[in-house]
Amino acid sequence: MAKPRIRRLPAVVLAIAGLLAAGHIGATLAFTGPETPLKQSMQPALNRYFLGPLDQGWNLFAPGPYSQDEYMMVRACTSDFETCAGGADAGAEFTPWREVTAEEVAAVEYNIFANRESRQSKVVHGRFWPAASKLSDEQREIAAGNHIDGEPIFGVDLYSPEAEEAFSPNELNNLRSYQRLEDVAVGLGSLYMYQDYGEAATLVEVRMLRKAVPSFSQRHDPPEERTQHWTNIGWRPVTTFDEEVYAAWS
Repeated sequence: MAKPRIRRLPAVVLAIAGLLAAGHIGATLAFTGPETPLKQSMQPALNRYFLGPLDQGWNLFAPGPYSQDEYMMVRACTSDFETCAGGADAGAEFTPWREVTAEEVAAVEYNIFANRESRQSKVVHGRFWPAASKLSDEQREIAAGNHIDGEPIFGVDLYSPEAEEAFSPNELNNLRSYQRLEDVAVGLGSLYMYQDYGEAATLVEVRMLRKAVPSFSQRHDPPEERTQHWTNIGWRPVTTFDEEVYAAWS
């Protein structure tokens, strides 16, 4: 009885598969590697690739594994826009801080089947914090301020020719990355406030917290107060979404 003929993949298919694998490995090494001028020039493309369909917490791996507990908190102003703009002195009403990460962690604990909806604020925090850390002290202070008039936070549209003249390529890339991730954080905070207060929410404020994890040597006698670091996003107008997004979130 004749043996069935074994079909071999064409060499061109193997070559394409090898190039794709090599490209992915090279991109991974570049994305997780140290900061270099070459990496900075490639960063926008790397961000689109790895922070999209391949999104994951790369800090899980050496040389920078997580050593901090991360929390995201959000609150809203529920007065009309003009009153909110005037602050407490104008009679603006503010909601309590909602500790969204603590809520997510409680939903995940002892639940190995928890989906990614239970980790959204952790993912946002993990992306936002490094982007904010790359800003200058002056830029972080500007971002922590209130920007409710719709004007660009850093004084210029970051994708305009004026921005390319005002900032160096590396600084502009950092500002764009920060702005993109701030928009995500404010958007997520807006959805949480919409969930609680509906259309009454006018402005949102977001705070990011990192608490140091006790070292292994302190595991039996952890410090009463852990070191804390904060990064703040000042008051911003709530992000508006279409009805399909609101329905899915609800």
